[in-house]
Amino acid sequence: MGHQSWQRSTGKLLQVYPEFDETPWVKTPETYTWPNPDGLYCRSYCPLHPRVHEVVLPLVDEICDAFEADAFHAGMDEVFYLGEARCPRCGGKDKSELFAGEVKRIHAHLQTRQRELWIWGDRLLDGRTTGLGEWEASFNDTHRAVDLIPQDVVICDWHYERPDPTPVYFAMKGFRVLTCPWRNPEAAVRQLHDQLRFREQSATAMKPRFRGMLQTVWSDPGPFLRDLRGHKESADYKQGELTAARCFLRLFDEIQRLKPGSDAKP
Repeated sequence: MGHQSWQRSTGKLLQVYPEFDETPWVKTPETYTWPNPDGLYCRSYCPLHPRVHEVVLPLVDEICDAFEADAFHAGMDEVFYLGEARCPRCGGKDKSELFAGEVKRIHAHLQTRQRELWIWGDRLLDGRTTGLGEWEASFNDTHRAVDLIPQDVVICDWHYERPDPTPVYFAMKGFRVLTCPWRNPEAAVRQLHDQLRFREQSATAMKPRFRGMLQTVWSDPGPFLRDLRGHKESADYKQGELTAARCFLRLFDEIQRLKPGSDAKP
């Protein structure tokens, strides 16, 4: 729903269907900076536009069919524009209900094809109460949607700098949860150990909800693979600049080390 633009570039959906824009009155600036008076990070589509799902849901099907996928990751992260007062359809409505409604709409569509829905977890966390802020959690009151969406949605819980223990929160709400690192190897290793500890120390009903780790890579495949090869060939890949490739290698080294019977060293 969010991430329909980036800085001065509008994504293809809103280029072709500008009527789906939640905030059409927000003009793209000549020079993008953050923060800005319009609160423009990324544009969103309006979840209550009467035609948006005629376009979005067939695209979901096309992607799933092409990749022969039995699960679809719908994003749903960093939705800053939602229920805006000037929107003629959703202005003034409860933002948590709007967010949950869109999750449920996509979930129900996927269910008709026996497919699973995955989403990022940040909009389901209260950024003010937790101190997690407006990026890793919500400042616009979508967090109450955690109690409104189906519990068979898989939550991808991303924290890139600290191993915040929010997987426990999602598991206690009944969700299966994956912890998602990016480029900080030490944080990723701590998150891995946390997942194992959460499983070990939780009640029987909770244990299977801690599903493990999902490494994120926020670049094209080419640079990541070149970086990965370069680090694999280097004895000191644990040092230096933080990158997704270094994080990936360090995380999987630790997984290998923890396997029963492994003689690998950290």
